[in-house]
Amino acid sequence: MWRWRCDPWEVVRVQFLSWQRSSVYGLVSSGDLVDGRLKGELPLTLRDDISGETATSSVGFHLMGPHDVGGLAQRAVLRTVPGDLARDVEATKLVHVDFADPDMPWRYTPRRASGDQLPPWLAVLVGTADEVRVDGPLLRVGSREVFDAYPPVQAHRWAHVHDDGVRRLSRLISPRELKPDTAYVAALVPAYNEKGEFAWDAEQGRVPAALPAFRSWRFWTGPAGDFETLAFAIVPAQVPGLGRAPLAYRRGPVVVELEVRGAITSLGGTPDGPDEASAQADLTAYQLAVAGLAATDPLGRKVVGPPRYGRTWAADPEATTWGAALNGDPRLRGTAGLGTWMGIEAQQELLDAALEQLGGVRLAAHLIEGLACGLMAAQSLWRRKLPAEPARQVHLLAPLMRRMRATTSSTALSAVTGPDSPLDAALFSSAARRALRRSTAWVRHSAAGVVGRDDLVAAANRCPRPARRVVEGLPHADGLSEALGLMPAEDPTMLDLRPLGPRTEQAIANLTGRFIDDGFFRDVWELTEAIAAEYEPCELHIILLRDHQGEVATRELLVAAARRCVLATGWEPHFSPPPVEDQEVSIGRLRETLAGLLGAPPPDRCRPADLDHFAAVVTAAVDPHGPNTPAWRRIQSRIGGLTIGDLRPPEVPVGLDFPTWTLLRDRAREWILPGVERMPCDSVVALRTNPAFIDAYLAGLNEQLLAELHWRNVPADRTGTPLLMFWGHVDFEAGQRVAEIRPIADWDGKSIIGGLQHQVLHPGDTTGKEDLVIAFRSDLFWRYPATQVYLVKAQPGGTAADDAVLTATPDFKMSAADRDKRVYIGPTFQGALGRDIVFFAFDIAPAELSKYWLVLDEPPSELRFRARDGQTGQLLGASAAHSAAYALATIDRRTRVAISGPHLEQLGLRP
Repeated sequence: MWRWRCDPWEVVRVQFLSWQRSSVYGLVSSGDLVDGRLKGELPLTLRDDISGETATSSVGFHLMGPHDVGGLAQRAVLRTVPGDLARDVEATKLVHVDFADPDMPWRYTPRRASGDQLPPWLAVLVGTADEVRVDGPLLRVGSREVFDAYPPVQAHRWAHVHDDGVRRLSRLISPRELKPDTAYVAALVPAYNEKGEFAWDAEQGRVPAALPAFRSWRFWTGPAGDFETLAFAIVPAQVPGLGRAPLAYRRGPVVVELEVRGAITSLGGTPDGPDEASAQADLTAYQLAVAGLAATDPLGRKVVGPPRYGRTWAADPEATTWGAALNGDPRLRGTAGLGTWMGIEAQQELLDAALEQLGGVRLAAHLIEGLACGLMAAQSLWRRKLPAEPARQVHLLAPLMRRMRATTSSTALSAVTGPDSPLDAALFSSAARRALRRSTAWVRHSAAGVVGRDDLVAAANRCPRPARRVVEGLPHADGLSEALGLMPAEDPTMLDLRPLGPRTEQAIANLTGRFIDDGFFRDVWELTEAIAAEYEPCELHIILLRDHQGEVATRELLVAAARRCVLATGWEPHFSPPPVEDQEVSIGRLRETLAGLLGAPPPDRCRPADLDHFAAVVTAAVDPHGPNTPAWRRIQSRIGGLTIGDLRPPEVPVGLDFPTWTLLRDRAREWILPGVERMPCDSVVALRTNPAFIDAYLAGLNEQLLAELHWRNVPADRTGTPLLMFWGHVDFEAGQRVAEIRPIADWDGKSIIGGLQHQVLHPGDTTGKEDLVIAFRSDLFWRYPATQVYLVKAQPGGTAADDAVLTATPDFKMSAADRDKRVYIGPTFQGALGRDIVFFAFDIAPAELSKYWLVLDEPPSELRFRARDGQTGQLLGASAAHSAAYALATIDRRTRVAISGPHLEQLGLRP
């Protein structure tokens, strides 16, 4: 072991002075006191400027003494070390007080300096809570030991000036050694009484019961030792069987004792002797017997047997190299079972972490399941209940059309029932729908042909007759015509007194009494053909009949339609036909006269709704068979970051930022480092990580977690690997933990358990995660958690070259290209298995330990002074003649300890 102490002024130059005070004390010529004060003489010279005569004399004055001081200003004390109410204070260090003014400890000392020796007028008394008590402004001392620890005749050694090149301050030290685990009271008191004598002299038996306390504080010491003593106490150790746990395999006549290696194991290899082969052969035979028994069952039932690890990721895990070892080696099966056990014990913790990562996926899955169920039901209803007729479709979907946007300012229903449409919105109201139910009396007893609300849509979709035109101020001629039973005056057929032809009359008779619907329009061609045979072909009657759709075809209606059709062909009615030329003139004049009297007819803005078009558009928009139905769009708008797709339940990959070694640490820490309790106190051991253990453990843990997620209906990928971390290595550049194994589904079938193909390697790393581990059993890391532990590469130049790199400031910067050129290597991971058991992992092959030194660096701390040497226990500063020499002798130097790598490797390789 190599030890090195670093001077605290290695970076900043520090100088200690024995004392400092005002130059006015240079006027004191005698040490005699007057009322406890020094007396000085100020020389005066009187000169006459005219005559040149001089007269000399002196003026005496007194310097203030300690008894003239009533207290200290708050700003006078910079700090007290340790601070007030401090706990776990190092018992090996001394108590001291720092003052802002460099002359404060000697400012009122009633003594003349003797070279480098000048006692301070203040003292720091330290006693246990049983020895001293603060009573208001007084410190009451109940034990002589308090004064024995601070003999005034040596007080000149415990006050000095600290000069760091920037400023000066003064310091007062208490030489009393502290005891561990003890409560203490410290106080700043005057060291002289009103007579200018030391306030106490334990050797002469003069000890005061109380002293003025200018400042007091309390603190508690911690356990024995400090960094130096604890670090020097650590020695390499050999612990037989460390990292290996016994495993008894017993089944029938096979009884063998095996060893299972933990996550951290010894540097030696894994034994594979006859016992291991026998256990593996017997376990394989047992599994084959179970499979053979299941094959003979006529119902194809399976036989309950041990779990088959890896079946989540491989259809036949035994057909892969890693799966065969995982299921056929009792040691690996036990490790996988350990992972399963941890998955059961920590199932709620792991489940909470998975649900937190999935966020709203579970709710999204519920929405998708509801959407799929709803669409299936809607599609079934659509196929069975949607009518084929467009008019009935429009009536059925009218409530939905109220909320269906047609343009930016209207809905689909308003487009159907707009100002140009004969359809009224009231026809589609809920009141109308209730009134027109098929079971109501209104519908049952309606006129022939109107059988329900669906047929009523087609009947209502026709424009009203044009308004009758009349000469202003006169009654309409139709009123007289109706009174006399004549044809309306506006009907051009009233001018025709001749009867219709026989074929036309027969066709009208055949159609009279028929309901005007779609079937009627197919038969009306009989009337059209009759008119065409006797007069001229025409089709105007079809438009007229459409205006009366839903009515009963009466003879009067058919006669009027036929005569209008005849007139449309150019045929002219007459009474006793005059000559043709006179007839044409008479008819023309009559038309002109009527047109002038009645005026131009108003424009007809009514347009029947195109129900076929509206039905096609609306059904296409809400058809549940479509790829972009409203329900699908609505659910997709509520789910971000996840595509609904074909409505199958989503399965999202889960990757937890969870170092799984903590499950073992909290529940079964003996499996991390088996036999760790056998490590002696203050020891260090070289070990290595065990990738095979990590692979098997994570395989069992992931399989159990996936089963639990499946059981809880969590939409996680059933073939994923949620837990890819064991130690939880941190990528400090990215600031996050990184995976250590690849997804198990990506493992090569020919790879072995713990192989490189399973691992996620650091850049430039070719050795894999079989890393070097250094384990300590010591209170050092509990007391000093910021202790720096690292490796330093041994230099080819020998001792002098090693000393150069060991004493230099370590530089841990490294790139992947310079990986093999590293001189200083820091740990990639560190953990604790208890208060006094810690371990550090380094990303180097364990076989390379012999090329390195293991170094422990004391963390930076404030300036302290110690009573004894940490290694030898020798009292420090005993021979110091003045305070500057005492400060140099007792100052606590930073400690660095280096331990030989070859020695650690040699002990770690032993069984």
